Amino acid sequence: MSKLAIAGPTRRDVVRGIGVAGLGAAASAPLARRAFAQTKTPVNISFWTFDNPQQRPWVHKRVKMFMEQNPHVKIDFQWFAFGDLGKKISVGFATGTAPDGFVSQDWFMPVWLDKGLLAPLDFKQLGYDSYAAFTGDFAKAFVDGATKDGKVYGYPMWFYGYCNYLNAKQFKEVGLDAEKDWPQNWEQLGEVAKKMTVKDGHKFVRQGFKFAMHAAQWTMIQFNPILLQSGGTWFDEGGKCTVNNDAGVRAMTIRASIARKYGAEDPADSIATNPIPGMDFLKERASMFFCHPLPISLVTAENPAMAAENYFRPVQYPGVQTGKGYSTTYGFNLVINAKAAAEKQETLHNLYKFMMSDLVDAWKDAAPFTFAKKTGWADKPEVQKFPYVNEIIRAKDEGVFLPRSLVFNELADSMHRAVQKIMLSKADIKATLDEAAAEVDRASAAYKRA
Repeated sequence: MSKLAIAGPTRRDVVRGIGVAGLGAAASAPLARRAFAQTKTPVNISFWTFDNPQQRPWVHKRVKMFMEQNPHVKIDFQWFAFGDLGKKISVGFATGTAPDGFVSQDWFMPVWLDKGLLAPLDFKQLGYDSYAAFTGDFAKAFVDGATKDGKVYGYPMWFYGYCNYLNAKQFKEVGLDAEKDWPQNWEQLGEVAKKMTVKDGHKFVRQGFKFAMHAAQWTMIQFNPILLQSGGTWFDEGGKCTVNNDAGVRAMTIRASIARKYGAEDPADSIATNPIPGMDFLKERASMFFCHPLPISLVTAENPAMAAENYFRPVQYPGVQTGKGYSTTYGFNLVINAKAAAEKQETLHNLYKFMMSDLVDAWKDAAPFTFAKKTGWADKPEVQKFPYVNEIIRAKDEGVFLPRSLVFNELADSMHRAVQKIMLSKADIKATLDEAAAEVDRASAAYKRA
């Protein structure tokens, strides 16, 4: 693997550079229409994606298979930590080093589209007869973030929600049944987490519940549904950040309550990593954790007994209203840099079509990560035999999106700092959220000026 080390300009330089790159993108050459089979001259392509123990190896496998079938194509395949990919691409656009093709997390699509940095996709080259046929094949909310002015800019890949993962064995140890006693509102989550907690004096042996503290994106993913359930919004209609209003304070109070009120969590005690954010849960140092779908292969690698005895299970998030919880849901798009040469754009179309042509193969390698495509996978026997798969699909279907913001990086960084202050330094919730909202508003103003 080759990883590109990029020296970091300032955030304002990045934003201004993206604007310049967008102007250049608007003048890029249109996509060539000649048949791919006739393109035998060497084509060298750069492609970036995020790191993940299951998904990244499958993408890499399909890329290698494509090159084997098309020996004139060479693909420089690079990957970065999940939380770093968007920032690396932002810097790449600003400095002229962005890849020809890449996987975009859906919450970054508004920035790329606002600046004209992506090439429109030819849905016919992807195997669809019409725009309607393409957009109708995927969840509407996901498609809305990948299209603009009747053109398609993202080819949807994985699309999934989060679940609350429970350690059923630890539930049984304290007299609870994971099938019946899983928490359905936030107060129940706190009470169950308190009951699950084990301490040796002041030191935690086992935390009853664990929030992720290792990355800004995870802060956003886990806080997002709490804010929306509490009646809050990230921005008002005028674009002003509103995380510091009454609903935002209420949501952050819920977020902080597991540690502050119930004493069931130590925010500073974690072995989570970017590749494996749920490590505390997998090592049985925490009884519950909000997480993306957990592959059995990952559980097996980190805790063979948990996998063999199958004593972990997903349930839905708790809700402000009992039984009406939901999580964040998000997905990934295959996209093309608007400045990529015509032959590279054509080759990337064929790569993407090949990559997504066998979802059963993808499921076998990366289960239980669900897909944005509506049909052709969920009812397959290979899918339905996965434990609790319909609970995982339900989380996808009922989840809510992250904010579609032109300053998502700044918002995520500000919220991450706020959570760290509140949880690690016991800072005042309202005052800290005031600071975060002001930072986001300044970032929005700077983006508009740039």
